[in-house]
Amino acid sequence: MTQALDLFKLDEKVAVVTGGGRGLGYYSAEGMAEAGADIAICGRDIHGKLDDAVKKLKKNGRDCIKIKCDITKEEEVKQMAKTVKDYYGKCDILVNNAGVGDMAPSKTYSLSRWNNTINTNLTGTFLCCREIGKMMIKQKSGNIINFSSENGQVGFSTGFTAYATSKIGIIGLTRSLAVEWGKYNIRVNAILPGNMEVGMMEFLQDKESSMYEMIGPPLLNLTPIKRFGSGDDIKGAIVFLASKASDYISGAKIVLDGGFTINAGL
Repeated sequence: MTQALDLFKLDEKVAVVTGGGRGLGYYSAEGMAEAGADIAICGRDIHGKLDDAVKKLKKNGRDCIKIKCDITKEEEVKQMAKTVKDYYGKCDILVNNAGVGDMAPSKTYSLSRWNNTINTNLTGTFLCCREIGKMMIKQKSGNIINFSSENGQVGFSTGFTAYATSKIGIIGLTRSLAVEWGKYNIRVNAILPGNMEVGMMEFLQDKESSMYEMIGPPLLNLTPIKRFGSGDDIKGAIVFLASKASDYISGAKIVLDGGFTINAGL
């Protein structure tokens, strides 16, 4: 039997993280690097945030590279997968984090905004799964973690239709691939973050801001664990799903929201 703490080690593993320059993607990469993995982080802008992220990740003593990749562009995704293969020779873990958030009333929501949200969040995730999945199929092993959201589980009156549709679609993609690729020893799971004070909702860190005053207290009131999610919460969930500790889990959705989506509001 393996020692419990050894189940979480990622030594000699190679992980790819899309949208890894900041927010949830960065904390995903940092957690896996701290657990022993080498990391390739991807983003649309190869300089700036990706440069800073690579420097910080290398402080963990792990190898880390940056790859320019717009996940809505098929050829860039193919090139990203080729770069990982050429540099590392394999990919053990894929974390599909890259995405966009958008909110507007459905009756005025333009087709161009709808297409951008769906193409980035859902189609982009599929393209990354497909191209890295080809490598994993040849390896006969792999682990894919897709970022969905609590917004794919509940309705909001503020106009999250396209975003919610893309995120519930990711759950369908996750379950389908888990079944289709299980025979190749590939696991596919989804993580559903709730109200995190890192990433798209980092404004929640500023308790004095007007945005926090308007949104923060109502969200906390609906969260049984009376706080917002942190980078450590992301790291813990990602390392668990990426490691041998979750080796018999596939096709699952891990809800990381402090109980928000199960709260009846009573």
